[in-house]
Amino acid sequence: MERLASVAGGGLLLSRGLARGGLLGLLTGATGAWLLNRGLRGHCSIRRTLTKVRFERDVRRSLAWRSAASQTRRVVIARPRDELYQFWRDFSNLPIFMRHIERVDVLNDRYSHWVVKAPMGRFEWDAEVTDDVPGRLIGWRSCGYAGLNNLGWVSFEDVPGGTEVTAVMAYEPPAGRLGHLFARLLRRDPGTRIAQDLAELKVLLERAHAVGDRYGAIERTSHMESPLG
Repeated sequence: MERLASVAGGGLLLSRGLARGGLLGLLTGATGAWLLNRGLRGHCSIRRTLTKVRFERDVRRSLAWRSAASQTRRVVIARPRDELYQFWRDFSNLPIFMRHIERVDVLNDRYSHWVVKAPMGRFEWDAEVTDDVPGRLIGWRSCGYAGLNNLGWVSFEDVPGGTEVTAVMAYEPPAGRLGHLFARLLRRDPGTRIAQDLAELKVLLERAHAVGDRYGAIERTSHMESPLG
């Protein structure tokens, strides 16, 4: 019951915050995101379905979308939470592990321009950061005229063995439910894509860390053995 209340309340707060905008909207959205992240940890598939439907309904109504679909995926990465936050916060890093993103042009601390490949063609939009809790949470949404209306956030939480990264995305399918079904048929729906992206991020950062340690050890050894000191 507590998890269900967290997700229901979180979805409502998040959608209201996104629609309201401004400082109060940011605070409301951040609170909603935290509640949703907490509530979505439930293990009951029926509860997850009910809360997912309610969240999508709230987003659709608040943002006046024709329809809404959402996905939540998570992964544990053996790297510090602050490092993962800093890497993701620079949106220009996203195309490195998100292969469907052609590029992200960071315009300033709040706004960026995204170019994405999708089953229905190429989409571009401007996005704004809606929530930013250093080391903990990053939220964003498309703004103005967007070829693909969307919003999302990613949270970072310390867990044994590293950091749990939870990514949540809600989007308006390009052709309503038909576009959503078409994307699933091509196995390139956001849920599949997010899971693959997080797996890529895990490999990228854990491997980079391992390689960095290896080369660092070699470099330290070479300096110690150098006759020139």
